Amino acid sequence: MDAKNIIVVDDDRTIRVVISTALTRAGYNVKSSGTAAGMWRLVDSDFADILITDVGLPDGDALDVLPKLQNMKPKLKIIVMSARTTLLTAVRAKKKGAFEYLPKPFDLDELLNLVSSTFLLNNNHKTKVNEIKKSLKNIYDSGPVIGKSMAMQDIYKLISRLVNTNLTLLISGESGTGKNLIAKSIHDLSSFNNKLFITINMEFFDNYTLENFIQKLQLNNNENVKSFDFLSGCTIIINDLSESSLLQQKNLLSFIEEDFSFLLKKSKKFKKPRIIALTKKNILNEVDKGLFREDLFYRVNVVPIKLPLLKDRFEDIPDLTIYFLNKYLSNTQINRFIPHEGMNLLKNYIWPGNIRELKNVIKRICLLSSSEEIPTSLIKEVLSEDRLNIDEIEEDNVELYFKKYLNKFFKNFDPNLNINNLHTSFISKIEKPLIESTLHLFRGNQIKASKCLGFNRNTLRTKINLYKIKVIKQRKV
Repeated sequence: MDAKNIIVVDDDRTIRVVISTALTRAGYNVKSSGTAAGMWRLVDSDFADILITDVGLPDGDALDVLPKLQNMKPKLKIIVMSARTTLLTAVRAKKKGAFEYLPKPFDLDELLNLVSSTFLLNNNHKTKVNEIKKSLKNIYDSGPVIGKSMAMQDIYKLISRLVNTNLTLLISGESGTGKNLIAKSIHDLSSFNNKLFITINMEFFDNYTLENFIQKLQLNNNENVKSFDFLSGCTIIINDLSESSLLQQKNLLSFIEEDFSFLLKKSKKFKKPRIIALTKKNILNEVDKGLFREDLFYRVNVVPIKLPLLKDRFEDIPDLTIYFLNKYLSNTQINRFIPHEGMNLLKNYIWPGNIRELKNVIKRICLLSSSEEIPTSLIKEVLSEDRLNIDEIEEDNVELYFKKYLNKFFKNFDPNLNINNLHTSFISKIEKPLIESTLHLFRGNQIKASKCLGFNRNTLRTKINLYKIKVIKQRKV
């Protein structure tokens, strides 16, 4: 087919014109509409190879008619755009038969590349339409998986491709980033959400055998697992994968490689469970250190999902805050809201405890506030308390404290400048105060100070002269 025809549907005329113009300049034939009715007429005219449509249209939800369009025009590739940047929208788009989901805002180059790659596909390939067998849980429309940031949009798109597979996943992220929540979302939004959702820790694989598997599950608060048949199609979450012994790793590998194969051979009806492993650490680093089995790493790292820190998705903080405020209201019937200045304080905070810390801070300021409008001064006070605790931890960890200093130094560092002896410069910043403090500790006694520092007295004298350190001898009183 020589002609490359595209339909663009968006109720915002400006967006419609911009996209249509860009596609036309790229050599495509374009027709557009601002309504679902107009979209239906254009598709029915057999004009297009690709349909690009927004979800929210003035006369209906575009996703609701996607299955009918796919049945009517099975070769039509549908690209869904949406400013409703929630996990549910991404999953719904895929389940309704969309070829691709594109969250707004997006670069025109991204759209043009997507259109170009779509036309490269075999025109005889028929996109299968996935019928939604069960209604999705409303909780995912506004939370708890929340985020409009690009980091979260990438995760939404990945999850939308994964929910109806049983691929093994490795979800990594620091404490409080929501690893368990993402894992539960993948299970609940899949077509296997009627199957069991089982969570186990690596300690489970101490003294593990296939024969005692069911019994151990029941002892670990999984009383619903009566036999191996209950594992068919289920989701198994492995917590804290990196916090494990080599024996536990060996048994987990045996569980994945050998035991599942045995169960699959035993019954043709048995569906392989999905394994989702969670980790706070970079497992590959643990492999390099010899602390984690390489063969197990490649077994669980089939599809990696890396969750961002909250400070790296600060634009999501207002939506998360509103969600936690509404949750407090539903639990206590007491309304609370945060003014603009207070919200800016939350957005500018570093959140070392990530979403979990934000949740706790919101709960705390709601309890402490005696008025509906939470005072900015109270937010500042609560954040200062958390900051003080973090500073104390950093001061106890010299490496962390110095790393923070280096991050600030290199933030505005120009590598093109002719700078020499950077190593010497930083060593002097550490060594000089170290020698001064040690000399002070031993009241200027250089023999004792040099012994404590680990080098001879002549070396100490050389460094005293180099750094122009004043040595003050003090007598004991």
